[in-house]
Amino acid sequence: MMIFVTHVYWLLRRQWYLVNTRLAGMALNNIILWPLVYASTTGYLMPNTFFPDNAVYKGTELLVGIALLQIFVGSFFMLVTLLNEREDSGVLHYHIMATSYRATFVSRMIFYALYIYAFAVPFLPMAKLLLGANLYTDQLHWGALCAVLCMVVVMVTSYVMCLFSLIKTMHDIEYLWSYGVEPLLWLSGFWAPVYAVANSGVPGLSWLTRINPFAYATDALRQLFFHDARFAPLSQCMAVMAIATLIFMLLSYRLLQRRLGTVSE
Repeated sequence: MMIFVTHVYWLLRRQWYLVNTRLAGMALNNIILWPLVYASTTGYLMPNTFFPDNAVYKGTELLVGIALLQIFVGSFFMLVTLLNEREDSGVLHYHIMATSYRATFVSRMIFYALYIYAFAVPFLPMAKLLLGANLYTDQLHWGALCAVLCMVVVMVTSYVMCLFSLIKTMHDIEYLWSYGVEPLLWLSGFWAPVYAVANSGVPGLSWLTRINPFAYATDALRQLFFHDARFAPLSQCMAVMAIATLIFMLLSYRLLQRRLGTVSE
């Protein structure tokens, strides 16, 4: 066990060393530019243009869903490095031979989740600083928001790891986003809330939103802000996300192991 922990620790340090050189650019993009762009457009201009009588609530509804988009984009960006290490540089195979598949997988999963979480958490607080009273937070507990974001990040990271374990080369990334991410995002309520998507009148959409685990992610975040019966109960959302995370994590472990041709450890 101690050997496993030591291997994970050193692999985590190696991951940190690699991304440390890009830290300033990532911080500028995720902590400053992303909140600035989406707070000013999705959180302020759009609701004041289309919903002037209820701009604060509608703007908050729209902006909160964007947090899921940011997490997906961050996960995608980070896991491109995994594909590069797997197919081009051969680093992943080297780490498996030097340590173990289990240590390599666990270290990557921990690092990607922590890194994405670190940049996802500041989005809504920064938006609050920019929007002030135009972002409705009267019923929000910021600690609960951080906890829910943690669950969302781990679930998304596990899912994207599954997707990257399925493809062979960098050329497949475009199809991965188009077919494996974008449909789920639109049905998850990242833009229009889930209740609006489900009640749109399009046959089958209501059923699709109920089986989409990412719909529970946006409902959980919006429930924290509004405590509204239009959104799924927080306990139900957390339970669905926990089950989905476990399934995605087990799948990604086996799929990547199969893709690499390693033996069970």
